[in-house]
Amino acid sequence: MKKLSCLFILSFLFWGNSWANEHKNILLLLGSANPDVLTRRVNVAAQLYRTRPMDAIIVSGGCGAHGSKICEASAMALQLKGKGVPMHLIFKEENSKTTVQNYIFSRRLKDKDGQRIILPGDTVYVVSDHWHAISVAARLEKYDGVIARFFIEGTIQPKPEDRLDYAAIFNGYADNHLFTLKGTWLTPEAVWTKKDTLYYLTQDIIYATDVANNTYSVTSVQQRFPFLEGRSEFNPPLFIDDITAWYILFDGRCHKVSKKDFKVLQDQPVNEWLLLPDTLNWRNFNTGYIQDNKLVLMGNEKMLLAEKKGQRFRYMQETSPDQYFINWPYAWGKGNVSAARLQPEADKVIFYRNMESAECVINQKTIGKATPLKLKWIGEIK
Repeated sequence: MKKLSCLFILSFLFWGNSWANEHKNILLLLGSANPDVLTRRVNVAAQLYRTRPMDAIIVSGGCGAHGSKICEASAMALQLKGKGVPMHLIFKEENSKTTVQNYIFSRRLKDKDGQRIILPGDTVYVVSDHWHAISVAARLEKYDGVIARFFIEGTIQPKPEDRLDYAAIFNGYADNHLFTLKGTWLTPEAVWTKKDTLYYLTQDIIYATDVANNTYSVTSVQQRFPFLEGRSEFNPPLFIDDITAWYILFDGRCHKVSKKDFKVLQDQPVNEWLLLPDTLNWRNFNTGYIQDNKLVLMGNEKMLLAEKKGQRFRYMQETSPDQYFINWPYAWGKGNVSAARLQPEADKVIFYRNMESAECVINQKTIGKATPLKLKWIGEIK
């Protein structure tokens, strides 16, 4: 095994030195719900880090997956720090429940300035003690324009049903849009109701269904929100729910949109609507809601409170959802809420996160149990 590791390292050094200096070297470490397995994977990552300069290290793995009692990304970050890896290089992706989601959410991860970490032309080293690293690396190289390498060392024994293309990650949907939709089905960015119909906006589609999900229809986001042309999973809008309207932040603009007829009521630069300190960027938040004159924004590990003064909301406080709310679900980590839907008549807001939802009583700050959001898969889009 040591000889094989040396060959891997020499290969990485050769390939890494041949790429242009303007592109980054990124280590992507895949998590595990098993603490012992996770530690083995960290050891593999630390071995690679000592032989290959890295510009960023992404640790990918959620909290409580498969009934475990660990937050995988946080555990890996702490172990890497203990092995001498600088914390400023480490970025946590703590939303994933599966290896497919390791791929999906890691490629969307942003730095503190709201910029994507993995970009076309970068070299990404996918690290594990398991051969799933091969499939993730292969998909990254084929669909994301990166140079992908896998780094594996371990003693794991194959099961009869195991195959090189773990979970059909590489040979799943050839349409990467469908692959990412299916892998997170359904994780909405906005949710609303009209009469007896529920609407879920996710990526570039709006999924409409009855409450029982007996039937559904699909329309394009641009049909309802034409100003969102150019949106993508890497450049999503930020929907902020109010009683009669949304405030939609996109490409530096704040659009106030009527929920009744989808008309744009107001359009202005974000900084004329929301005043933030220089250390905070609205692009690092996923969703939000307004109660009275208070604005709540929620991101991966951050939560921001602002108050309306004059024509603008002004920063009040920064915290995290798990600290602010009571009974925050352990499996939801520190945040990562993707959408918020107000129910003002009941003083409630429903939060959505990675194929689940949970109800919150606003004034009491109490969160109910997270429940699966099971909706019929759209299949192939015609």
